[in-house]
Amino acid sequence: MDDPIPDVVSAAWVALDSFVKAVPKDELEGLVPPLRRAIEGVGAPGRTVPGFAVHKGLGPLVPMLVAGLTTGSSEQREAAATAMGELVSRTDEVALKPFVVPFTGPLIRVGTQAGAFPPAVKGAIVGALGAMVEGIPTLVRSFFPQLQRTFVKAASDPVSLAVRSRAVVALGALVKHQARVDPLVTELAGSVRSSRDVGEEAVAASLVGALASVAKNSGNNLGQASKDLCIELLREGLRDGGDGELGLFYNELLSN
Repeated sequence: MDDPIPDVVSAAWVALDSFVKAVPKDELEGLVPPLRRAIEGVGAPGRTVPGFAVHKGLGPLVPMLVAGLTTGSSEQREAAATAMGELVSRTDEVALKPFVVPFTGPLIRVGTQAGAFPPAVKGAIVGALGAMVEGIPTLVRSFFPQLQRTFVKAASDPVSLAVRSRAVVALGALVKHQARVDPLVTELAGSVRSSRDVGEEAVAASLVGALASVAKNSGNNLGQASKDLCIELLREGLRDGGDGELGLFYNELLSN
């Protein structure tokens, strides 16, 4: 699929398509881990793989990845989400467009049920969705409300710092493309206070980091009422002894 000769690419695509069609549907998810490794080994992030850019280039991969994500084991779900993120970085926007809904919809659906899955699965899903926001924001714009809810939920994950950290980065990427960020600030500030009230200081610190990321990336869209709310939140944190994210948060507010 990454060969410089178009005839080789065409033959490879036909072979892959024929192979996938010959595999029984209930066996597709078992192919996902080796598929993920194959995708990571072809091309490089930021460079389009020729075989992915041909007409329906990603078509043969969709049944395997969706099966792995929606019905596979935890390992297969993680591999499927990771592979989707890798494809975003190796496929141009035109070639990705027909497959945005088949990828994004299942990622969001599984992500909203991710409480039943280990952190590795949740982190892979948030990472893949974040890659889509970073790489193809125009194509996933219709999903922005669902993406925001998914990222906010992940930023409050009670178990994994890695999941929360990926969500912080993804929220920062998302607000670059949104004009209204004040409701998000209000929601995150409320979540910070709620987490502190129940003693979840690690979660509260990650949510403060999310607020800092939103403040940094929202440009002129951060309203004065939101700034005042953030400043009050900072004062509350300082009165309570503070946490490691408060200095970063304060600097982002000043820069805005």
